[in-house]
Amino acid sequence: MADLSEEAKLFIVRALARFSSPAEVVVMIREDLDIATSIQQVRTYNPDHPKFEAGEKWRPIFEAVRKAYLEDVSAIPIASHAFRLNALQKNYDRAMKHGNLVLANATLEQAAKEVGGVLTNARNVSVQQADRGFRSLTSEERRVAAAEMIRSALSKDARPTAPSTQTSQ
Repeated sequence: MADLSEEAKLFIVRALARFSSPAEVVVMIREDLDIATSIQQVRTYNPDHPKFEAGEKWRPIFEAVRKAYLEDVSAIPIASHAFRLNALQKNYDRAMKHGNLVLANATLEQAAKEVGGVLTNARNVSVQQADRGFRSLTSEERRVAAAEMIRSALSKDARPTAPSTQTSQ
């Protein structure tokens, strides 16, 4: 087992808290800190693993980093609406430059979906916000209300069918 400095231990704990696998952490430690370690040694710094032996000093650090990692979506560029639209614009520009109209049209469609909210759950949120009383219903009342919503949606979507060619006798 490698003798790890406090810096290396902190590096391992933070990487594990961000859901890196022990094998990935071994590679990162080798590349970033030039330290050779093993998967087994890295695992001992994961409080979620049964072989956790690093000591209670690392548990609150792990939990704080994990919590921040899970809650801070803004740190991930692709989660930003503007970032995705800029990337689509670049793709569209490249496709047009190379005369790839199929890709350009697909990119335009993707951008339209992005702007129109098709790729988000905003519509579901607005339905839940519009009907806040739904949660206060009993399960039977919910079943009846859901059936009524489905019936209503189906009746609005009903299209006239072609007339029958059969004659009655």
